[in-house]
Amino acid sequence: MATLTDVRRYPSSIPIIIANSVPIIGVLAFGWDLRSIMFLYWLETAVVVFYSALKIIIVGGPSSVPSLSAHLATFGVFMSFHLMMILPLGPTPHGGGLFPQDVIWDLFKRTWGAAASLFASHGISFVTDFLGNGEYKRTTVNAQVSAPWKRLLVMHVTTIAGAWSVMLFAAPVGALIALSILKVVIDLHGHLRERAAPSDAATSRPPMAHATTTQGLLVLFGGFFVLCSVVLAAGTGAEVYREARIRSQWPTVDAQVLDCRIRENATNRSRTISHSVQCRVRYAAAGTEHIGTLSTHSTQSSETMLAMRGWVSRHRGGTIQPIHYDPSAPDTISLGEFGETIDPELVGQKLTAAGGFAAAGLLLLFIARRRSRSSTLETIS
Repeated sequence: MATLTDVRRYPSSIPIIIANSVPIIGVLAFGWDLRSIMFLYWLETAVVVFYSALKIIIVGGPSSVPSLSAHLATFGVFMSFHLMMILPLGPTPHGGGLFPQDVIWDLFKRTWGAAASLFASHGISFVTDFLGNGEYKRTTVNAQVSAPWKRLLVMHVTTIAGAWSVMLFAAPVGALIALSILKVVIDLHGHLRERAAPSDAATSRPPMAHATTTQGLLVLFGGFFVLCSVVLAAGTGAEVYREARIRSQWPTVDAQVLDCRIRENATNRSRTISHSVQCRVRYAAAGTEHIGTLSTHSTQSSETMLAMRGWVSRHRGGTIQPIHYDPSAPDTISLGEFGETIDPELVGQKLTAAGGFAAAGLLLLFIARRRSRSSTLETIS
């Protein structure tokens, strides 16, 4: 098995290290936040899919088009869910939907240069290793369809877990740099594992039954749903922990309401409207006057909307409302327990969704396992 000591054997490893170090520069020199880094890794998925498609066409020729179409469609679904997990890592405008274009465009303008460096590093590996070293002669279409999933799932599980850890502990710049370094190690290790040494390639292994396309899709979607479940549960736990920190560690001050209103948010094309409360307040923290904005979750609950209307009617300009502020970042404020009637926790709903993803994923993995055993028995018999 290839290890980090094999870097000298594959010169294409050097561009990977350089390209994956760009986010560290982004954090130190350009003020990148957690969402910017994770968006860059999302763009890298598109880069991997692009070169994966080229490999499939080179290996399989015109007959590989059906496999390529299913490959791209599957990745399209994966990337959509992945982006839905990334965007909540930072502030989003009200009414922007699941994929607010302004936020995505801003993230792209911030990270496109780093994405170009990743595109170049993967391109160097494609030219030197896949074409130059003749890897295309020793592989199959099915192997190239499954290859990016093995690497990307490990990479994204690691980086998403690291990202939620950064959010959970409200970690500073050093944690973002540590996350970027972790990504370098994971990506480099995955690159080296794909480049089996000649002695490794010649090692005899017992014959294995090849998984069918259906089995492969079952495993991929099953693993992805389980990943969604883990990330959603971890994110919910992080929110619960943050709320506990707000109540116990953030100081309480009286804030003067400047304006308070209910915002209507169009959630989809069916014209379903959700509501949220947004208030601007003035308060003093650490001897300095601040003006901040309080926003609640969006809701379609009629009971909660009635509570929101009552809240707004009682909080006109000039009224006083207790709030919490983050002592390490006084511009960050929260209602905490003072807003429970208009900003109910969504822990139950999120955990239910996590359980649904887990059940669906485990069911798909179980079906894939049964099909694999049946195929193995048929091969033996």
